[in-house]
Amino acid sequence: MNQAAGRYDQPEVLGLENGLEAFQSSSEFRGPVEPLDEHTCNDHFAHIYETPEEKFGAAIPFVRHGLERGERVMYVIDESTEAEVRDAMRDAGLDVDPALAAGALTFHTAQETYLRDGSFEPDEMIDFYDEMVTEATADYEALRVVAEMTWLDDDETPVEQFIEYEQKINDLFDQTDSLAICQYNRDLFEPEVIRNVVQTHPHLIYDGAACHNVYYTPPEEFFGTDAPARENERMLRTLRDRTMAKAQLHRRERFLQNLYEVSSDPTRSFEEKLQALFDLGCGQFGLELGAMATVDPDADRFEVEFVSDDHEYFEAGLELPLSETYCTAATDTGGIGSVADPVAAGYDDIYVHNEFGIKTYLGTYIEVEGDDNRTFFFVSEKPRDEDFSANERTFQRLLGQWVKYELERQQRERFLHECYEITSDPALGFEEKLEQLLELGCDRFGLEIAGLNHLPSWDGKFRLEKGIGLGLDADEELWTDPDNDCYCRRTVTEDSPVEMLDVRGTHWAEDAIYQEFGLTSYLGTKVSTGAAPYGTLWFGSTEPRERPFSETERSFIELMGQWVSYEIERRENNDSQRKLYEITADPDLDPDEKIDRLLTVGCKRLNLPIGMLTRKRERAFEIEHMHGTHPELDEGTLTPPLTDNYCRRVVNTGDSISVGDAGAAGWDGDALYHEFDLKCYAGTQVFVRGENYGTVCFTDTGTREEFTEAEQVFLDILGQCVSYEIERQHHEADLKDTIDQLEQSNDRLRQFAYAASHDLQEPLRMVSTYLQLLENRYKEDLDGDAQEFIDFAVNGADRMREMVDDLLAFSRVEHADDEFDSVDCDAVLDHVTDDLRMQIEENDAVISSESLPTVSGDHEQLEHLFRNLVSNAIKYNESNPPRVEISAEKRANSWEFSVTDNGIGIAPDEADKIFDVFKRLHHDDEYSGTGVGLSLCQKIVNNHGGEIRVESEPGEGSTFSFTLPATRNPTQ
Repeated sequence: MNQAAGRYDQPEVLGLENGLEAFQSSSEFRGPVEPLDEHTCNDHFAHIYETPEEKFGAAIPFVRHGLERGERVMYVIDESTEAEVRDAMRDAGLDVDPALAAGALTFHTAQETYLRDGSFEPDEMIDFYDEMVTEATADYEALRVVAEMTWLDDDETPVEQFIEYEQKINDLFDQTDSLAICQYNRDLFEPEVIRNVVQTHPHLIYDGAACHNVYYTPPEEFFGTDAPARENERMLRTLRDRTMAKAQLHRRERFLQNLYEVSSDPTRSFEEKLQALFDLGCGQFGLELGAMATVDPDADRFEVEFVSDDHEYFEAGLELPLSETYCTAATDTGGIGSVADPVAAGYDDIYVHNEFGIKTYLGTYIEVEGDDNRTFFFVSEKPRDEDFSANERTFQRLLGQWVKYELERQQRERFLHECYEITSDPALGFEEKLEQLLELGCDRFGLEIAGLNHLPSWDGKFRLEKGIGLGLDADEELWTDPDNDCYCRRTVTEDSPVEMLDVRGTHWAEDAIYQEFGLTSYLGTKVSTGAAPYGTLWFGSTEPRERPFSETERSFIELMGQWVSYEIERRENNDSQRKLYEITADPDLDPDEKIDRLLTVGCKRLNLPIGMLTRKRERAFEIEHMHGTHPELDEGTLTPPLTDNYCRRVVNTGDSISVGDAGAAGWDGDALYHEFDLKCYAGTQVFVRGENYGTVCFTDTGTREEFTEAEQVFLDILGQCVSYEIERQHHEADLKDTIDQLEQSNDRLRQFAYAASHDLQEPLRMVSTYLQLLENRYKEDLDGDAQEFIDFAVNGADRMREMVDDLLAFSRVEHADDEFDSVDCDAVLDHVTDDLRMQIEENDAVISSESLPTVSGDHEQLEHLFRNLVSNAIKYNESNPPRVEISAEKRANSWEFSVTDNGIGIAPDEADKIFDVFKRLHHDDEYSGTGVGLSLCQKIVNNHGGEIRVESEPGEGSTFSFTLPATRNPTQ
């Protein structure tokens, strides 16, 4: 059988439902289809049409449905030609020729069927169809008939005779595997005929609608002697039924409107809405009390949660065995339950009937995801004469659906709120937040084990980064290696959560995870960092899970996984940025090593194997540094021309550019794509001294997911670090050149100063000597002016000689080799006071000192230092007598010396100027000098690694303080 089998492998018995199914599933039939609802039925449609489009709009889906079910379709043509019908079928997509060749589709004329002997004979036609059904069902699933009835208009068959035939054929089609449409052209037949057709067919197709016929007249009424009385009765009942239906529809609409107004009111709390629904239900059902209770059928538990009104017994908190309540009528069915007659229903021995006097009940069982299940019900102490209607049960179902939705919404919001409170708590670290999320998820999913697993290498094992419920020590590491299609190994490859309710009886039971840990139920989601998989977030239990994971639960674990992914990516981003800063700040790394390490961090963070620093050249980019390998790219390689290059896009746009799949993004015409097979790319500009230097970029020959915002931010920071490092290298190179030039210049200046000061000594002595000879030889001949001129010249030469001596000393300090010995500062001071004996005696100066230490230094330089400071303290002093005190104080690794006088002092704003070479604060007619002495002191102190400073006020004296290195001998 089933020679023309279609998409139905095992068709059910052919009946009216299949005809309605044909119209419902068809694109050609666009009108409504009325469902079956306790209506007189048989398997025979009457189709009344007005246009060819309407005729084929019903016939073609009817034929298609029959062919798909493996039935034989018999098409009786009269108004149409066979060619017209075939063309209409082909236009609608039917494969007509194979069906005709197989015999699944046959065409017949009215003369071959209804008018075989030239006229219509009802009994012969009944026999004919009976034979056709028998013949068809021998090889096919059933017989389906489409018959054009236009022949009836030309035939002399009385209408009454044909109507009688129609009644009989109804019985035939109802009792056999057959289904038929008889098509009547409304414009062709008289109105009386069409009326009779309508009255004698319980199922009509008209104007694109398939409907049950409220005007159908059964045969015994249509042909009976009391037909008028029966028709009157039928008409009156029809009017009443229509009125009752309208009234019922109005009540339904009013109920739905009230329900919508209550449930959508944003100003009411859940409790207020619940009370309004209780009031609505009590009024709709005629019952006195509404209530909601938490129930557990397995534990036989019932606890009242809300009550609509005061009651002698029913109140919030009331606990009873569930079996002692009417709510078992709802929990046993898992839906709506009602009791109108407790005795008949077997509830006359329960507690609420006998003790509370409850006689009537209507309730619904509500399974609440993630919370206790509920019953939502209405009761009354008054008995009810009849059971609750279908409409009342529907109303109750709608009320229960809203309660279920609202309870589950509250559960979702509570869960999300708790998640937010955990993840947004600034006092918690990542580990603490993760642990609390795992505990929250276990409670939400009803599972006792959870963890975050990290996959360090794609083909390696998973490491438990954080887990609860496994009984592990805090410092114990756990590595697992699940099979490819089990547990975390499968989860890390899927974009959606992976679930398993019971591994027993599946291939998961052979996995090491189940064998070792007994993990029987499982829910997990992938955790990523950027585009790279990081691991899995999972929950499980050693017990099977009874109910499937809901979409809400799957959404919850996805949200948790997204947060964990974000936190891990942020953590890795911070770690990567810290590494970038550490690399750029490391003074021990040479420039090339820094660039290579920066590229290494970038490759790891972006999960790409190749990193490059490219330099923009005139017509191409040159690879200056490269991390990773490529068969055709290396350091020194010139990439394709500037106008056809990924890096060129970066330079042209001025922005960072990233693409996970260059081909899909339309970059397949780029030379780097088709010549070097670089299928993904991320690059940013490198700027040096405000000019575009080139790019730092990362790439791979394979595609990846699009780059995240965090990865793009990291790329920008990496580009800034590379820019900074290259610019620093350039600055250091420039600085080194400048320093080299300065050192060469200083060397030349020092050599010149030494040579000049040394070579000037002899000419100055000669000038002074010859002036003195001139004065002695011609003393008697010189007048007063000449003597004064000679004195000026001699004094100038002397001052010049002093300046040359100071410059020579300064130059010697510049050229000193800084090889220090232990120097006894008491001995130095004694030698200095001996040299200054004449100045001291002339000014009656008092020089005092404490015991001075031994320091590490140059003996000659330190004599210059003390001589200049003591001499200045006496020179710039108008006190009588001048006093100079020298002292020393130990510091950590040095000695701080102080030379204090009671001289004229120095203005604070002049304190820094006195150390400049040739800088003098007084004219020679006030205090003689060269302006080199204090500069020489500063140079000597600096050569010894110390500092010198002055503290002074005009008229208050001065204190010069300087530091010298201590010797290595701790006793000195």
